[in-house]
Amino acid sequence: MAACKGVKKNTARKSAARAQDYIQSRVYVNSTAAGSLRVRRTKQESEQTRQHILDAALREFARRGVTRTTLQRIAAAAGVTRGAVYWHFANKRALFRAMRDQVSLPLFDRTELLGADGPDPLRAVERFLHSVVDQIENDPQTRRTFEIMSLKCEYVDEFRTELKRHARSCRELSSKLALVYARARDSGAMRSDLSPESAALDTCVFITGLLRLWLIDESGGLLRPHVDELISNHVASRRVGAGTPGARATRRSTSTQRRAPGAVNGRIGC
Repeated sequence: MAACKGVKKNTARKSAARAQDYIQSRVYVNSTAAGSLRVRRTKQESEQTRQHILDAALREFARRGVTRTTLQRIAAAAGVTRGAVYWHFANKRALFRAMRDQVSLPLFDRTELLGADGPDPLRAVERFLHSVVDQIENDPQTRRTFEIMSLKCEYVDEFRTELKRHARSCRELSSKLALVYARARDSGAMRSDLSPESAALDTCVFITGLLRLWLIDESGGLLRPHVDELISNHVASRRVGAGTPGARATRRSTSTQRRAPGAVNGRIGC
């Protein structure tokens, strides 16, 4: 009888121990799950704060210029403390770089010349130039970022390294254009008296100046109505027979086709 009672007590103790282990395990699982949820929530909130800071930086840089915009002003515009800004970005240049990396900028990031290996490489150059202007015109964030980099940033002190990045991007674009112009000359589409390297550098200068003047022409009364014609003329000047009456007629026809009915300021209206 005593042995039977002992067995029951042992069984009860084991059951209680198992129940306690189960409760502890559930508490651990629940606490772990809650901890993971808090971590995810904290990470999401941190990413949201970082994006608010980037958005505020874009607005303030565009409004005041990079030099005159302080991190304190950006923090106030984002509704955070300056410490929060420093938590995400070491300094103004790091913030500037993160803002710039949010978009794929033409001439700097997007330099693909689609169709360059086709029967008319010069058409690939013309399409590329049009696509660059189209992206600046149709994507507000890209346009604002490009405007900040082109017109509202002094590349001095810690920002001098950004100039080196720009120069490297221009060299890469010029090298790609030179290859396309070489194909065009070899195929007989481009004038034989033109050097592919010189023509490529000329195109880099052309599109860089075109974009800067496009940004400056906010009223749309100076350059923007003539963008299509300018690009067409630039590419056509490289073709065999450029300068003849037939070539000029072709350029006018191409430009007219781009400015279809309903165009506004030289672009297709919505």
